[in-house]
This record gives sequence, C-alpha cells and structure tokens, in this order.
Amino acid sequence: MFKYLLRYISFLLFLLPAYLHAQEIPKPKGAVASGPANFLEEGNHKCDSAQVHLKNKDQKGSDKFYKEAVKDYKKAVKANPASYVPLYRLGMALTKTKDYKKAIKSFNEAAAIDSTREVIYLERGKTYKEDGKTKEALKDFNKAVDLNFDDPAAVYQRGMLEERGNNMSAAFEDYARAIELKPDFEDVYMQRGIVFFNVKKDFVLALIDFNKVIEINKANTEAYMWRGRTKFNGGDFQGADQDLSRYIDYEPQDINALITRGASRININNNSGAVEDFDAVLELDPKNFIAYMNRGTAKGAMKKFKEGIKDLDMAIQLKFDYSTAYINRAAVKFASGDKKGACKDLTKADGLNNEKAYELIKKYCKEEER
Repeated sequence: MFKYLLRYISFLLFLLPAYLHAQEIPKPKGAVASGPANFLEEGNHKCDSAQVHLKNKDQKGSDKFYKEAVKDYKKAVKANPASYVPLYRLGMALTKTKDYKKAIKSFNEAAAIDSTREVIYLERGKTYKEDGKTKEALKDFNKAVDLNFDDPAAVYQRGMLEERGNNMSAAFEDYARAIELKPDFEDVYMQRGIVFFNVKKDFVLALIDFNKVIEINKANTEAYMWRGRTKFNGGDFQGADQDLSRYIDYEPQDINALITRGASRININNNSGAVEDFDAVLELDPKNFIAYMNRGTAKGAMKKFKEGIKDLDMAIQLKFDYSTAYINRAAVKFASGDKKGACKDLTKADGLNNEKAYELIKKYCKEEER
C-alpha cells in the first residue's frame, strides 16, 4: 500500500510543475482582442484624433478622421452584429459627419438589440437635437433619465432642451441636479451662467458660474469672454478689460469682444487702447456703426475733436435713428466748445425718446440754443 502511495505522489509531482508552467505561458497576441474589438479600438482612436484636429481648428482634418472612424465601426458591426456597441459607436461617428439620418438608423438598431442602455438614447437625442428635431430629442433625454436618473449628461441635455422651450424652472432644476451629480461639470456651469446673463440679466449669479468654470478649467477661453462681458455689465471695467484681453489673444477677430473691451477701456480712460480695438473692428466690419460711435467718443476724450465728430457723423449716417450716437456727438461738441451744435444733437436725441437727452437739455441748453 505504501509503495502504491509513493508512486501516486511521484505522479502528482511530475504533473504539477507542468501545470504551473502552462498557466504562466502568455496568450498569443491574436487572442487578446477579437476582430470587432480591434475595429472598435481603431475607430475610437480615429475619433480621438478628430477631436484633436477640432481643438486646433482644423475642420477638414477632423472630417477626414471621422469618416475613417465610420469605416472602422461598420467593419465592427459586420464582425459582431449581435452587439449594440459597434452600432452605438457608428451612430456617434455618423452624427459627427452630419449624416443624421444614418446615425438615427444606427442608434435605432442598437436600441433594438439592447433597450436598457441609456447612452443609446442620450446620443440619439443629441443627434435629434443637432438635426433640429427637439421633440424627438426631448423624448430620448427623458428616456435616458428614466433609465438612469443619476446620469448627469442626460439630465444636462434635457435641461438645455427645456431652456430652449422656455421652461426655465425645469431647466434650472436639471442644471442643479446635474451639478449635484457631478460637481465639476464645467459645461453646466457655463450654460447656466449664459442663461443668467442673457435671460435673467442676473450678473451676480452669472459671475459666480463663470468663476466656477474658470476654477475647473483655466484654459477655457470662452469662459473668460463671458466673464469679461459680465464684469462689464456689473461695472468692473478693469476686470472686463483683463478677461477680454485673455480671450482676444486667442480669438482676435471676435467683433463683439473687441467692442466690449473697447468700451471698457473708455471707462478706465484708456482711450488710445479703445481706439485700437475699434480700428480692429472696422477692419473686420467697415460699416459697424457701434465701432464708429465708440471710436468717435474715445477720440473726443483724447481731445481729437475733429476726428471724433467725423466718426460720430459716420455712425449717424449708418444708423440715423440711434439716439446714443447723438448724445455722444453732443458730448464731443460740448467739449470742443460748440454748445449750439451740441444742443441741436440733444434735441434730436430727445425726439428719438432718449430720456437722458431731455435731462441734459434742461441742464445745459437755453431755448435759443436748441
């Protein structure tokens, strides 16, 4: 008996090293990823490359990579037609190429395979939104939220559509929920700040949101533009100049930003800097009456009265019913000593229902000077 036991133990000792060695042999490279997985990975890589091109403002390069990604995802779909993933990825890439009809078809097929994945409805909703089909988009975002109420992206997307439909209370609820789920959700702070700025005219709350965006991502140049405009409306002209300068370094041809920075510079007595901004605007848009009006005002403040009045004349020629231009030209004329001409401009502004003009007339103009 003991003899047979020794033989059995010897047999086990013989097999055990071979078993351990077999477990340590690495798998062949071909077995690491299936064909569909390889195609998916390659498509993902192409989509990432497309985003890099977009950041560098190379739309053509981006389009090329997205089209190549579409080809890879189509191969993945053929290689594994029973999975929703290749179809879902294909739909996303097709959306980027603006082939919305085929993208929706791809998402539909993905949902038919697995209707429990909220990401399918989220991305299909975003495609509907891009295609201008807001009812279908809202339905998909609601479906995505129903499947996963803790998905901040779906809640945020629904909030944007509610905002577009002027359902502001629901939009703000969704924005707050999205931030609760993801406290560093940069896009939500940006969007809510824009609503505070444009719709609510609440520059205090807008400033809080834009501050948060910049705290999260100091490289977000658009946030500096919005914060600069917010500071301007709140009377912080020095801060507006600083923020807008940072943005304009990146976007030197943004006319609105140049005009706002120029106006900020007038308010901090940097009139020569303001003139440079309005010069840049007029190079981009030779008939911009706001730029002529503000440049004329800045030149008047620099005691270049003749040049200032010439610019203000041009502003009025381009938009004869803009009462502020008459007010500003009156100010330059007063400064140059032409009180009679100034009072005529104030009378014209008063005729255009400018309340400020009436007060200035009472204060500075006698009846015979009007």
